[in-house]
Amino acid sequence: MMGWRVGYIAYPSEVEGLGTQLLKVQDNIPICASIISQYLALYSLELGPEWVRERVETLVKNREIVLEALSPLGEGSVKGGEGAIYLYAKLPEGRGYDDFEVVHWLANRHGVAVIPGSACGSSGNLRISFGGLTESDCKAAAERLKNGLEELVEHGLVQDQ
Repeated sequence: MMGWRVGYIAYPSEVEGLGTQLLKVQDNIPICASIISQYLALYSLELGPEWVRERVETLVKNREIVLEALSPLGEGSVKGGEGAIYLYAKLPEGRGYDDFEVVHWLANRHGVAVIPGSACGSSGNLRISFGGLTESDCKAAAERLKNGLEELVEHGLVQDQ
């Protein structure tokens, strides 16, 4: 159920040390599917293979949409997506881009969220997920991403005046 482990926690900030203790629990979230994800997995098995096929078709479409959005980075700059719900995109070389800085810039200037590759052991890259999105949401996000990457390639990290 990779990518479907959605959840949140709210807690009173005035309870001293609670946040630190909750981080210990958070460490287990990526290795164990939540109960809701387990029920979803059971439900999908009960519905049969057609339910799964429909979701895979959405992933295939979304992957193509995101690949096109990454085209400003040039041929050979994208890796992954075979059997995963994300791609890695290499930032333009020779410009000294910090992937955390680019992620922050894309979010603030272009309204699109991606993950810095260095957070996943791949400095100088962006990690872009295409799972869990409707096709229309993926198209909207991909358009913002492509606009941001075009600006990055052509003009660098442009800052508002």
